[in-house]
Amino acid sequence: MHKRTRHNRGFTLIELMVVIVILGIIGTMAFVFVLRNPDEARWTKAQTEMAEIVKALNTYHLKNGGTYPQSLDDVGEQFNGKVPMNPFNKQPYTFEVSNNGFTLTCLGKDDAPGGEKIPDKDIVFTERGLQDDSK
Repeated sequence: MHKRTRHNRGFTLIELMVVIVILGIIGTMAFVFVLRNPDEARWTKAQTEMAEIVKALNTYHLKNGGTYPQSLDDVGEQFNGKVPMNPFNKQPYTFEVSNNGFTLTCLGKDDAPGGEKIPDKDIVFTERGLQDDSK
């Protein structure tokens, strides 16, 4: 008969400390990377939200006999009652209806027309989608 020996299986205190230090280093690097570009993240968030608003506006257009709403609030039900706001100034995106479409605009971080680079670059959508002025 063999005697069963009991082996302590587990991690030593040193091994656990090494793992915690490694996770701390990785977490710090990720935190610094995210904090380095918060305005670029806001710009990307604005562009993504605006694309969703354009989908909602075009859906409204299809359901209402080819007309666009006069206010973004009219498509609020598609966003649980509250249309996303500009992440830079916490105000509604600029929305203008024309005879044959609409323009949805975010002026970027500088809140001024123009801007060469993200996050100051303007984001402009029409009923046809994102208007890229980099051409």
